[in-house]
Amino acid sequence: MCRTGRFVLICLFALLATGAAAQKNVYSPFARYGIGNMEQQGTFRSRAMGGISSGLRDNLTLNYLTPASYSSIDTASFLFDFGLDYGVIKLDENDLTYYTQDLTFSHLLLGFPVMKGLGVAAAIVPYSNASYNIGGETSSDGIAGGIYDQHKGTGGYQKVLLGAGYSPFRHISAGMNMFLIFGEVTRLNDFIFTSDNNYFNTRKQGSVAMNGIGLEASMQVMLPLPDSWYVNAGFNFTPSFNLKTSTDDIIFRYSNIRTSLLSSDTLFQASGSITSRLPATIRGGIAVGKSDKFTAGADIVYSKWTEASLPHTYGTYRDAISLHAGAEYIPDKYSNYSFFDRLEYRIGCRYGESYTLFEGDKLNEYGITFGAGIPMRRSRSRLSLFVDMSGRGSPDDSMVRETRITIGTSLNLFDYWFLKAKYD
Repeated sequence: MCRTGRFVLICLFALLATGAAAQKNVYSPFARYGIGNMEQQGTFRSRAMGGISSGLRDNLTLNYLTPASYSSIDTASFLFDFGLDYGVIKLDENDLTYYTQDLTFSHLLLGFPVMKGLGVAAAIVPYSNASYNIGGETSSDGIAGGIYDQHKGTGGYQKVLLGAGYSPFRHISAGMNMFLIFGEVTRLNDFIFTSDNNYFNTRKQGSVAMNGIGLEASMQVMLPLPDSWYVNAGFNFTPSFNLKTSTDDIIFRYSNIRTSLLSSDTLFQASGSITSRLPATIRGGIAVGKSDKFTAGADIVYSKWTEASLPHTYGTYRDAISLHAGAEYIPDKYSNYSFFDRLEYRIGCRYGESYTLFEGDKLNEYGITFGAGIPMRRSRSRLSLFVDMSGRGSPDDSMVRETRITIGTSLNLFDYWFLKAKYD
């Protein structure tokens, strides 16, 4: 009965994820540039530890950022991980403050072993978010009133991956993910005469749809130490890859008086097919810990965005580096007396550079993270919680200041396949 209920629950979550894969509606002015704001990647265990992944190996969770870790999946086991997150953004500019929020799908992961030392995994996760809504009124000589400029973006891109990890030797594991990036971004630019209906307003509308396949390879080296201590080092490389890109642009003018015969007039329209290119990325890191007790690690990620090619997008690109560090502590994983001793406590921090310039200025992000893993009764499954608090921009008048809080929860189910219960 328990297994049947668990299977039904998995199916319901999978159906929910299919309908929830739309991008966040949390508006950020920085999402106007490039392909939008890059989503934070990783399971909630990883994200609560600052986003580290290169040195993490765990037979209870799926670390899709480092496919070499798939070889740690237990024989005859099955892993399922589904997460949702809730984000709130506060924007400050001069004396103005604006809030935006949204609850959305975070990830759907599946993993299982093929044989001892060989595991496979599949996932669907958000890749970037291009939701923004920017407006402001400007004056124009010779025209009564002003002109209201409104710039709005919707959509984003998703990532679907399938990978395998294999450990040919006891202390070495290698893995690879094949992934598909797909999605569409629509941008609207309106120039509206706010106080005189004798003028035609103008709208420039463009959409960019992209899809392409890429590969990422990784390796982990595991060094066991006395008293259950260990050191794991990992390296990941994603070569640059092309995406088929379809564009559709239109410029038209329209009147505020909708009854007019000239209420809409197309000035320009064009569609085309081009090729975009996303950059190569390198990730490396190390983790040190004691089994079932303590883990600490750090990662560095470098993306060469100056070699990217993204036609029909805004922005000047620069190479970007991000740094991640975090730790996990379990007081007593197998305690029979204290629930709080069995909890997994996590904390971390991160620093990241934006891959685009914002009005010619560099944009860096700082964040602190923390969370917990809550084990389920009489099971190896767990519920994971995490909180990410970050900020970017400048508090002075030259740039918008963005403060973001993200709260997430995920259900990580662990079960065994092909094992018949001795008692019913």
